[in-house]
Amino acid sequence: MPGPTDSRTISDLMARFRQGDSSAAGELVQLLYPELRRLAAAGMKGERAGHTLQPTALVNDLYLSLVRIKALRDSGSAAAGDKAAFLALAARIMRRLLISHARRLAFRAGKDELPELRDDRPSGVDALMEIEDALNGLGAIDPRLRRVVELRVFEGLTREEIAARTDCGPATVARQWNFARAWLEQRFSAAAPGN
Repeated sequence: MPGPTDSRTISDLMARFRQGDSSAAGELVQLLYPELRRLAAAGMKGERAGHTLQPTALVNDLYLSLVRIKALRDSGSAAAGDKAAFLALAARIMRRLLISHARRLAFRAGKDELPELRDDRPSGVDALMEIEDALNGLGAIDPRLRRVVELRVFEGLTREEIAARTDCGPATVARQWNFARAWLEQRFSAAAPGN
């Protein structure tokens, strides 16, 4: 758990990062590397075995993306919220990096398919795009529902951690998660072949 100095350091770095200081982005990555590595590993749980991108490489790609950011809008968050804001930004960028990586691989892979192995369910880039579309649909209902799903699925946070990150109670998070999960299950079952 970061102490007051760590929170102050993170706040100072976030202030510099928001103003476009790319060295601050590097310092944030270095300071929060263990948590970023955990986020990367959690984000890759659903990837296929033998994935060509590893969590360490994903954090490295995140760093390269962060240093290219010119400036960020100030969220007005308190010092404790700066760390959560940075980790949320990092998780979103990592998810986009995984999608981009899958698209590049699909483009290089060619279009030959083995008929006996064909499966009507989407995979690769199509599956990622289907997930992104579903999350957008959920976000249209209520952005908080999408946020709970992202924190639970992509960052691997517990109900209590999500509650702390979103400033609501664990019971509210449980209700949001249950609704979002049921809505996503219904959406994916309706989209399944043969339905």
